[in-house]
Parts: sequence; structure tokens; C-alpha cells
Amino acid sequence: MRALVLGDIILDSFLKGIKTRQSPEADAPILLHDSTKYVAGGASNVALNLHSLGWDVSLMGLVGKDEQGERLSNLLATYNNLEVISFSDGRPTTHKQRILVDGVYQMRVDVESTLTIDTDLVEYVLQKLEAEIKKDLDILVVQDYNKGLLTSDLIKGILSLAKEARVDVVVDPKRDNFWHYKEVTIFKPNRKELAEANQIDVAALTDLTNLEDVMRKSKDKLQCDQLIVTLSEAGIAALDRNNTFHYQSAISHSITDVCGAGDSVFAAVIDATKNILDTEEVLHRCLLAGKAACSIQGTYVLRPEDLEENS
Repeated sequence: MRALVLGDIILDSFLKGIKTRQSPEADAPILLHDSTKYVAGGASNVALNLHSLGWDVSLMGLVGKDEQGERLSNLLATYNNLEVISFSDGRPTTHKQRILVDGVYQMRVDVESTLTIDTDLVEYVLQKLEAEIKKDLDILVVQDYNKGLLTSDLIKGILSLAKEARVDVVVDPKRDNFWHYKEVTIFKPNRKELAEANQIDVAALTDLTNLEDVMRKSKDKLQCDQLIVTLSEAGIAALDRNNTFHYQSAISHSITDVCGAGDSVFAAVIDATKNILDTEEVLHRCLLAGKAACSIQGTYVLRPEDLEENS
């Protein structure tokens, strides 16, 4: 199976250190640096998860012409048979640095630009996408983090090309473009994104009756085949092709770090499309993916055995 992951490529890093004393310059601790780990995040994390699960994967997105972009490109180059189609418009590589003091996550520093790309780059991306679709593409994966790549015009062009080629589209949305993704195969927001898009308090979606009602209204508006909503510690819910509502509570497990867990769950959703699985099995595999990703500190890449019952 061949997938193209198009979306916001992010470099994640984890700076670890030990608090030694208070600074004489200000009321702030001095951190003695121990190590910094760099990993691929965002759309690139989804691509690596699929690659690990046995997919033939291409990745397309913005990478800055800077030190962090070079670092990210070198990371991705270590994966055999992973095609990376990157482009730049002068912005920095999106970089999220987590700072851990004595093993405890204390702060995140973001370097990014969320300006929308210009029309020339929209056309360039669509030309590249059209060429990729002609290479017997099975599924188009869109990972939207609202970093400026996925504009309304680009989304419209993406969906048009996919529809013409009869390629399935699976989307992990963010707030700004939520309602732009019409008639896709699978639409997978989280509970917070669903609440924001419908302008309601996220607490209202803790009630399953309310959740189902909002999901039905959203699915009707989006006209998607399947709607899957991740609910964090509450589990996961779905409306399948027949508009049947499904819900599974979360699998009990210890949580070390939630960084990148959404990407791993999204990859499990995509991976399920290569097999004929009923919705209950798909949701269970998503919960297993979330369990695996949350049990490790830092961004995690799924292994096939993580999606097995006894993992």
C-alpha cells in the first residue's frame, strides 16, 4: 500500500538537564544541560509511523532552509525508501523544543511562522501532488497543524485532484480549516477540535449523548464517509459509513508522555484501511496505538506489534 502524507512537518526536540542552583541574575533556576534529542514530528511523525507499519510512504511539506531544516532532513534520510518532497518559502523550520528539568517537562519553546503560503506555492504544491497521485497512490493523508501550508485554496485543489483520481483522503484537522475538508473518506479530529469547530464548551462532549449528537451534525455537514473522534483519557468514538455510533473507553495504562500520541493514533486509523476491519476493531487498534505512544517519553514511532492485543 502506498500513502502520501501531506501536511505540516515539524522538528521536535527534547532538552534535558539538571537544576543545579538558583541564578544570581534573576529568580530563575540554572539548568545544567545533559542531552538534546531531535525527532521528526507532525506530518513527518505520521509518515514514519506508517513507514514502520510497512507502508510505502512519501512525505510532502514545508521545511526551512536553516539549521533545523537540515537536521530534520538528515533525520528523515536515515529511513530507507521514504521519499521526502520538501519546499521552502523563506520561513523557518517549525521547531518545538521541550525542556525537561530533572526529568519533569517544564516548558516548550516554539519557533515557527504560521503565515499562509502564497498562490504561486499553492500551484507548485498541487503540481507536485498531481504527479504523486499518478504513481498508483492508494491513500492521501492530510495532517493539518494550522502552520500556514494548508490554505483553503490548497485544500480545495487537494480534494479535487483526489476525487478525480478516486484516491481515498484521510484528514487530521485543526481549528482554522475544520469545515473545509468536505467529502473525505475518514475525518479524525480530537474532542477539543470538535468542540471548537461547533463553538461549544469541550466539557459538553463528556456526555456520550451530546457527543453523538454533535458528531452526527458534524458528519452531515462534512459529508465524510467516517468520523472518528479521539477523546483523550475518555477513549474514542466513531460514526461509520452506515452512521452507526461506536464508542470504546480508554485502555487503562500509565501515561509517561502524550507528545505525538495523536499522530500515532492517526497512523493506526490509516493503517486499518489496508485491511478489512470492522469499526470496533479499528477503534481498538487506535487505543492500542495511543497506549504505546503515551508509555514512552518523547515522540514515538509505532511498531506492528504495538497494534496487537498482547502488546
